[in-house]
Amino acid sequence: MAPLPPREIAINGFRCLAFNENAPGTPVVLIHGLLCSIYFWWPSHLSVFGDRPIFVIGLPGHYPSASLGPSSKLSADSLASSVLEQINQLLGATTSFILVGHSTGAHAAIAAAAVVPDRVRGLVSIGGAVTGKEEGGIYAAFQWMANKLGGLGRALISPALRVSSLTLGVHKLFIGDVLAEPKSVINRPDFQAYLPYYFPALQKISGVSMGVYFRDLANMDLSHIIPSIQCPVLVMCGNRDPYVSLERTKELSDLFPNSSLALIDGSGHMPMFENWPQYQSAIESFMARVGQSNAQVAHA
Repeated sequence: MAPLPPREIAINGFRCLAFNENAPGTPVVLIHGLLCSIYFWWPSHLSVFGDRPIFVIGLPGHYPSASLGPSSKLSADSLASSVLEQINQLLGATTSFILVGHSTGAHAAIAAAAVVPDRVRGLVSIGGAVTGKEEGGIYAAFQWMANKLGGLGRALISPALRVSSLTLGVHKLFIGDVLAEPKSVINRPDFQAYLPYYFPALQKISGVSMGVYFRDLANMDLSHIIPSIQCPVLVMCGNRDPYVSLERTKELSDLFPNSSLALIDGSGHMPMFENWPQYQSAIESFMARVGQSNAQVAHA
C-alpha cells in the first residue's frame, strides 16, 4: 500500500512533515543534510522505522524553511536550538524521541542530543562526522570558496547551485558526486521516481544560506559534546562514501559511549538508495533495540 500524504506543519519559519502521527511507539525525528530539504526522506523508505510517529524537520535556511541572512552565524548550539524548537512544538517539551540525521543533519542531531540526553532514546548518524570540514567532492570546493575567498566566494556559490539545479538532467550529473556507482543508482526505477519528489525544493534553495553553511561548518567540532550522549547510537556510513572517510566514521563511533558501527557495502553518501537491503537491516535492528514497536508503518 502506498503511504498516505503527510501533514505539513509550519513552526516559526520552519516546515515539517508528520507521518503516522497517531501510531504507538517512540516518535522518530528525521533531519536532512546540507543542500537538501524535508523532501530528502523518501516516504516509501519510512517503513524501516516501524509503527511509530515519524516527523521530518528542517535545517535552518533550507527551503521550504526560511532562508538565512548573509550575517547569520551557525554553530552547534544554534543547530541544536533549531532542532529542539521544532521537536518541542511537535511533541511537547518532555516527550522522548529517536533522532536520525543524514550528513549535516547528523551534526544537528548530535548537537541536540547533547542538550537533552535524557529525552533521546536512540540516535542514528548516517554519513556524519566529528567535524563539519569536508574532505572531498564539490562540497569541499564550496567550503574552500566560502572561507578562503570570503564574501566573494560565498557569492559565487549561488550561481553554481543554480546551474546544478537547472533541470533534472543537469542535476543528475551533480548528484553523481555523492554516489559510489552513479549510473547504476540514477537509472534505477526507484531513484527515477524519487528525483521529482525532492528536486523542486532543491531548485528553490537559498545560495546565501548555503554560503553561511559552507563557511561555518568548516569550524564546527563536536568532539567535546559527543561523550555526554549515553543513549544507544548507530553510526552508519557507506564504505565508499566520497564525503566521509572510513577513518572519520570510526572516529565518530569511538567517541560515543554506547555505539555500533554499520558500514554499508558498495555505498556512497546515500546508502538508503545504494544498498537498500543492508541499510534496511541495520536500521531495523537498531530500532528493535531502542523502540517499542517495529511493525510496518501504516502512515495513517
